Amino acid sequence: MRKTFARRLAGAALTLTLAAAPALAAAPAASAAPATTAGVPSFGDLLRGVEVDWAEQHWADSAWNDPTPVAFGADQPNYQCAEYVARALAAAGLVPGLGPDDSQDSYFHYTAPNGKTYDLLLISDLPQYHNLYDYLMDSHLGTDIGDHPEQARPGDVVVTYAGPGATKSHTGLVATAQDGTTEPTVDAHNRARLHYGYHFYAPSHLVRIEPLGLLDGFGDTPSAAGTQAPKLAAPNTAARPALTAPRVTDPAGPQV
Repeated sequence: MRKTFARRLAGAALTLTLAAAPALAAAPAASAAPATTAGVPSFGDLLRGVEVDWAEQHWADSAWNDPTPVAFGADQPNYQCAEYVARALAAAGLVPGLGPDDSQDSYFHYTAPNGKTYDLLLISDLPQYHNLYDYLMDSHLGTDIGDHPEQARPGDVVVTYAGPGATKSHTGLVATAQDGTTEPTVDAHNRARLHYGYHFYAPSHLVRIEPLGLLDGFGDTPSAAGTQAPKLAAPNTAARPALTAPRVTDPAGPQV
């Protein structure tokens, strides 16, 4: 009960923050960031904690709407890596207008506040789609800092570059930070992994998640009454099959 309340509170807090974006942008720089108190988690820490809390509860789910657990390391062909990470972000209110229990189709062609349509079920690089990584960069929610596991924090995102031509092939969510000589751990699909070693996902980059980055990425987008950015055409289903059961496999191949 307390976890559910915390999740709702965190999401509501971010919604209110985004709604106040124009006012925050006009405020003096000195007052834009509140003072922090030693030992007290930051707003970003709290929201990343919601991500991890949700991910820890759903790492073994068979599908987005089927909580039947699979064994550690088992395939989850109907619930792959990018979708898992995207739903964890949505649980923390970090995908405006999208919730963690929304349909798979709503993740397949999610229209963001910037007017772009993203396939949040995809991490591989396909020129006709804006994938999960594109969403993280465009929204300013994520910052790619390269292969720096020592800087990993719970709730950050790991992206593996093992696809053709060293392109993106896999993604997961940092569950625990580096502790001394112990590397960070990662939760991931499409083979169900809980607290798996960061090195297993090499070659990889760490994407730092900063919830307040949404203020820069999406906070100043036009209102419904103003000029709307054009929406992209519907995905070309001839290039990538429509979502049916079982879910199509990521074109990069099997996910570890």
